[in-house]
Amino acid sequence: IGMSVPSGALCTLSLSFNNNGPLGTFFRYICDNGTYIARYDDLVDGYDNPVDLSGVAISSDGIELQDREFISAITEGREPNASVAQCLGAMETIDMLEKTFAER
Repeated sequence: IGMSVPSGALCTLSLSFNNNGPLGTFFRYICDNGTYIARYDDLVDGYDNPVDLSGVAISSDGIELQDREFISAITEGREPNASVAQCLGAMETIDMLEKTFAER
């Protein structure tokens, strides 16, 4: 997904679920202020230097907390956080953007 704004800034998003590595993943964020890599609840810069997150409330294990929330929602008969229904609007927007780019 690519997007530009009137100021000239470019935004890109690339997602893949074709992971051929160990269980778990990382996210790479590239911006004007540098490159950041998020692994579970740790954040490092592009040179693998830890980024101080002491002022940010983070969980002790985000993946585990997400899994617990999902199981709790099923047990309690409620919609889990980050359900498909909650992200459907975003997916529809992505579909619209894809179709717009395909028309060009």
